[in-house]
Amino acid sequence: MRRYELAARLLFAATLLVTSRANAEPCNTIAARAGMAASLRLATEERPVNVTFATRATGVKVPAYLLENYPDEMPIVLQHEFDRLVVTDDGFDVGLWFKHKYARLTVSFDAVREFYDNSVRTCGRDDKDSVSSRP
Repeated sequence: MRRYELAARLLFAATLLVTSRANAEPCNTIAARAGMAASLRLATEERPVNVTFATRATGVKVPAYLLENYPDEMPIVLQHEFDRLVVTDDGFDVGLWFKHKYARLTVSFDAVREFYDNSVRTCGRDDKDSVSSRP
């Protein structure tokens, strides 16, 4: 990994840690869904999108080997290694690599628990509703 890529990832992670979890609307509103769809279409190396979703929710398809590691929820970052991102009104499909193994994921917008566009939290649950303290 190049030095600037590592620095960018560390900066992104640090920004996520300090970004306020308050004042973000729930991800299941019509406005939030439209915002997520628009943000996903703009995901690039310079504009990462971070999504945490419920892995066993209706409309979610995740390979069994990933469900073993992420039985309840899974965070993904669309920035460097993703392909064939298809965004619909109901969710998105994307190809990602996990430890050099390719996986195709389908995520319903109804399953999204938190969403960050370029390190800005656009929707998510309140701290009291969180399963964990990570973004």
